[in-house]
Amino acid sequence: MVKVVLGQQGWLSGLCALLAFAGPACAGDSAQFNALGYSQDGRHFAFEQFGIQDGSGFPYADIFLIDLETDTFAGGSPFRTRIDSEMTHVAEARAQVLMQAEESLAEFGISRPALPLVLRGDGELVDEGLSIVYGIPSYGLDQTRGEYALSLDIFKAPSGQDCEFFEGGPMGFALYRETGEGREQLHRDTRVPASRNCVITYKFYGVFNPFESWDNSAAVAVLSVWSHGFEGPDRRFIALPVGER
Repeated sequence: MVKVVLGQQGWLSGLCALLAFAGPACAGDSAQFNALGYSQDGRHFAFEQFGIQDGSGFPYADIFLIDLETDTFAGGSPFRTRIDSEMTHVAEARAQVLMQAEESLAEFGISRPALPLVLRGDGELVDEGLSIVYGIPSYGLDQTRGEYALSLDIFKAPSGQDCEFFEGGPMGFALYRETGEGREQLHRDTRVPASRNCVITYKFYGVFNPFESWDNSAAVAVLSVWSHGFEGPDRRFIALPVGER
């Protein structure tokens, strides 16, 4: 599975509460997502997440390269960059991490664009984020083909991360494909990786497919992973294969 040492949380949380009238200054860190693409055979998928780290104000960027057949990292990923300066633009962190990943992206032929089949924008007013439905686009304005439904269950799970400060362990998830015969389990956490930190919840962000792919064989579901951060909830991303190979 794809997939921040906390300190002084108590006094800063109190400060955020006192300054709530000032707006979203204590809103945490919501990473942004960028699909870098697929290999030509659809087996490998790469994406980037980037943002400004809460607490420090430092720009960061990470690149993940995933083998969809084994659901594991490939090519030495993840690649990570953080620039320890509040005066540096996030574009510089993105450029640096791309340089780190460039050789691996070329080795695995990440040149086939990734197209969003469905996306959940951050401004949607009503969306619990625990289910998503999509079809495979046809040509032009023709109707989509097929109907694929995914859902999440969220539950407490063991982890190597100490989350006692947040009054409870981190949350794991199970991912299902809904079928005519019921629910087919595609993934279930038995243990939450410490890299996810103290997870609050998971939500569907979107589903992607390779450019000019007319079936569901290489589809990837991207989840937003929300965890307790220094100033508030922090978002990162994980990607999981959901195609029917």
